[in-house]
Amino acid sequence: MSKKKSGGGGAALIGLIVLGMIVKYWSVFFPLTVLGLIIWGIVKLSKNWSTADSKSSPSQTALDLTRPEKTVVPPAKTATPVPTIKIEVSTSTNYQSPSSSPKESPYVPPYRTDATIFGASAQQSNSVSADSFWVPCGRTIQVAGYSIPGGMVYHGTGLKSVNQYNDEPALIRPKLKLDSANPDREGRNIGYWPCYSQIHPTSRAAFLEWLSTGRKDPNTNIGYVFIFFYGLERRAFIDAKESAAARNEIPTIATEVKRLLSIYGENNSFRGYASKFLDAIQSSQVKAHLYRTAPQIDNGCSWEIPLTLKIALGQVANDGVPLPAEWALAWAENDPSMPRRMPSQRCQAEFRELFKTRYSEKMGEGLKLKPNKTRLKASYFPATSSFRGNIEIPILDLPDVTETTGPANKIRDIANACTDELESYSRYLGRNPEGRNSIEATSYLPQPLLTKHAGKDFQKLSDWLSVQVHADKPECFSFSMLLEHISSIKPDGFGKKEATAIANLLAKMKIGIEPDPRFGNFIPKIGQDVVLFKISDNAPSSPSTEFSAAAVVLHLASAVANADGFTDSTEERHLEEHVETWLHLSPDEKTRLRAHTQWLLSAFPGMNGVKKRIEVLKQEQKESLGRFLVGVAQADGYIDPTEMKTLTKIYEMLSLDTQSLYSHAHAAAVEPVTVQTSDFVKPQGYAIPTPPPKPCEGVSLDMSAIEAKLAETVAVSAILRNIFTDDEPVATQSSGTVVTTPEVSVAGLDPESFTFMQVLASKLVWAREELEELAADHSLMLDGTLDTINDASFDHFGGPFFEGDDPIEINAEYAKEISA
Repeated sequence: MSKKKSGGGGAALIGLIVLGMIVKYWSVFFPLTVLGLIIWGIVKLSKNWSTADSKSSPSQTALDLTRPEKTVVPPAKTATPVPTIKIEVSTSTNYQSPSSSPKESPYVPPYRTDATIFGASAQQSNSVSADSFWVPCGRTIQVAGYSIPGGMVYHGTGLKSVNQYNDEPALIRPKLKLDSANPDREGRNIGYWPCYSQIHPTSRAAFLEWLSTGRKDPNTNIGYVFIFFYGLERRAFIDAKESAAARNEIPTIATEVKRLLSIYGENNSFRGYASKFLDAIQSSQVKAHLYRTAPQIDNGCSWEIPLTLKIALGQVANDGVPLPAEWALAWAENDPSMPRRMPSQRCQAEFRELFKTRYSEKMGEGLKLKPNKTRLKASYFPATSSFRGNIEIPILDLPDVTETTGPANKIRDIANACTDELESYSRYLGRNPEGRNSIEATSYLPQPLLTKHAGKDFQKLSDWLSVQVHADKPECFSFSMLLEHISSIKPDGFGKKEATAIANLLAKMKIGIEPDPRFGNFIPKIGQDVVLFKISDNAPSSPSTEFSAAAVVLHLASAVANADGFTDSTEERHLEEHVETWLHLSPDEKTRLRAHTQWLLSAFPGMNGVKKRIEVLKQEQKESLGRFLVGVAQADGYIDPTEMKTLTKIYEMLSLDTQSLYSHAHAAAVEPVTVQTSDFVKPQGYAIPTPPPKPCEGVSLDMSAIEAKLAETVAVSAILRNIFTDDEPVATQSSGTVVTTPEVSVAGLDPESFTFMQVLASKLVWAREELEELAADHSLMLDGTLDTINDASFDHFGGPFFEGDDPIEINAEYAKEISA
């Protein structure tokens, strides 16, 4: 006992000495202890990761157990084997194999042991290839009562994920539990990165059910599609590195992914991964001269430029050849920095055709790309959790020209211009989805698209007009006769929309029409005449300020000329001569004014609604108008009492002294003017005394001075453009409020822009398409108007009135002030 006690005391003493040394020299012992623990951990992990030294036979699989201290001996060769899974070739007509292949012997997977200890499945042996688990395309397998046609899945037990952490997510393990009675078709029990061996039994049943019906149910949960897709990713990017069979299957796999995209492409996540998968597959197989083939790009990834596009552009730069129009279009459609406004999406076919036309017009054979120093790199980021991180894609050594800004800007400019050209057409289709082939839709098409997209009505009308309308002068036609050649437009319910469509359509044929609702509020009427005339390629489609002012003068002058019930040719000639004196008008505007005058004199629309708008003119402008109208009345040498009566009414409308009418008549007379009596039979009467010698003011009136005054301010010009419109407030359906033309209260804005600003203030968030339609209703160009409003807002409020492009968000504080 004493010896035992002595031994115990000695051990205690030694322990105290060691402890004292550790405390005294802790700075030495502590690092040694940490180092020892690290070495122990590495050895431990190495043992867990290593496989058995001896190779197992084909009928055996080495097991990696979770208990660290023991090694499980492989099962004896006499162990009872797992029953062979029944495999048969599919005879179902519901499933169409992505590619036809010769008949093969029934697929039989290798014998594998399904050993599970503490829930951990047997680890895959290095000697077992993934090919052993892969069911080739066209084969059928039976799993828990489900007949799964088409193959292209991993099946069996023991295939680990590429990173060796868990089972392969796409592996169908036949012995796992299923709840076939309650398949989870909605995917309530699956999460992100689903794995077949880990999802709920009801979810496994739903997945197998989807596979058994041909992988085509559009209503299946996208998670099941992803489980299947994970297997395709592994086969194409991992197995194909070592397996010739896998490499040969890549075209078939790509075909299957395209089929899945056609069914499930509406899901943004799947579309993104699947599109990048196809892009990576195609890129890895490119040899040379990709740009000589038609682009085959389905870019589901909106934030990256497709790799195949970058390769083609790099090859173009390397080879020093012009960029083909089709690849320029692919650049415009797949570069996220390029505009993707509504017209290019709603009218995709028309946008593509127009882009290639305008590209060829501007770039000739094609844009030249210069090689830059930045080299192209390619990688693929998989969807599966089996292997994560970027997979490098082997490609040719090429420059990445998408990193340069010059060429991209040129492509962007063409795309923007084409989008602008299609805006009206797109808006029409937005309101009339079924009207793509109508004459109204055709009227909004850009000129280059008419030949292909216009219908029979267009050709019929074009042939008739080429015979009837000549370049030398405007021609009067019955409007009913014109409508006979446009069968899709019916006289019943004819209004401004139909009249505008006709005017747009005729303009595509280089024919103008008066009245034209785009240049005023008059529309053709059944039973009346219209005037048709030739216009140039660049003829305006909306009135300028100067044109509007001149049209006002001609309308009032026509009222006087028509006052006596008929129009003398001298009066008509007098008006036409004055059109020629307006030097600031373009030739097309003068041609249109002559046609407008001819229509006014043949079918005078009256003076309804004019008085209210005349009141905005300044006094000197009214006096100038009055003197000019008197000159028109005496142009035929006589002033009829009816003309005097009309002039008197106009003078009253202009707030001019009616007594000054006679003095103006005296001043306008170059020779004695006869005032006709009501029973006038022939040109005889009394002459107005010759006025005292002075410079003649009559018809030699300085019209340029009048026009300058009429266009003095933007506000007057804007009102003149609407001087003969109906007395209707400007309404917006979106806000449900009525906005009338206001007085300008924000510096730098004309009444129309301020009215539009008030409409914007009616709500705080707008979709761009909404605003494009509103701008069209207000006869405004959206982008220019928005820029003007924001510029004025900076000056007035000190900040922008709105931000963003789509949607457009309005500043709530500024909107409140505008609406107050």
